[in-house]
Amino acid sequence: MKPIFYILSVLVTAAAAYFSYDNSKKLEAEIKLFEERRVTKNNVEETEDSTQETLDETEVTLETAQDKNAELIADMENMKSREGSMNKAKEKAQVAIDEAEARLADFAQVKAEIDEQLKGVNVAWAQIPAEIKRLQEVRKKKGDDLDLLNEFIAKLTKDVADKRASNTRESDRLSKIRTKIARNAKVGAITSVNSTWGFVIVNLGTNNSNVTPQSKLLVTRNGRLLGRLTPNSVEASQTVCDLNARDINPGVRIQPGDQVTLADSSSGQ
Repeated sequence: MKPIFYILSVLVTAAAAYFSYDNSKKLEAEIKLFEERRVTKNNVEETEDSTQETLDETEVTLETAQDKNAELIADMENMKSREGSMNKAKEKAQVAIDEAEARLADFAQVKAEIDEQLKGVNVAWAQIPAEIKRLQEVRKKKGDDLDLLNEFIAKLTKDVADKRASNTRESDRLSKIRTKIARNAKVGAITSVNSTWGFVIVNLGTNNSNVTPQSKLLVTRNGRLLGRLTPNSVEASQTVCDLNARDINPGVRIQPGDQVTLADSSSGQ
């Protein structure tokens, strides 16, 4: 009987050791799973905080872009109003020029008649001395009138020249304003994206827009704001911009063909 009890005791001990070892493995697995889940939870909480911060920054950026867009629209409306006023002033100046030119034509005709009247006059011999004196007086009066007329013509000519010069200046100013409006409102597009080196190329440059190294560019796709770009190198027909992840909305990949506009207008006149 003792050998049997001894064998049973060994079996019980072995079974207890096996179950203890198995429970230890399960406990280690549960501890490992708990640690993994705790790390995952911490990572999720950190990601959530970062995502909320990015979302807050994006909302501030969007509000700034909307404010800038409203300012640009107001500037454009103001420029259009100024253009209308300048057009009216230009039309008024043109009317004054036409009137002055008509008066110049009338004065030229009067001058021709006076010159015609100053030609020789046929009189009797006995009346020549008195006629000479009369003609001298007439000549003096006609000469004074002609001098006054020439002075008036010179003044009118100067006024017409000044009006034309002013009209030309206003036309040039209107042309510059129209060009400025068109260049502020220019919509470009991304032509190339280099994710490896972190830059994009936009088809806006100094020849077709008001982009400067200090400009901020807005990137949109189908009317949705994707982020902002900062010019690195402004060239004649294109601009190289830095591609910063912090300036791009989360989950967005900038692609060729995305639209690009100025976030603010140039203040040049």
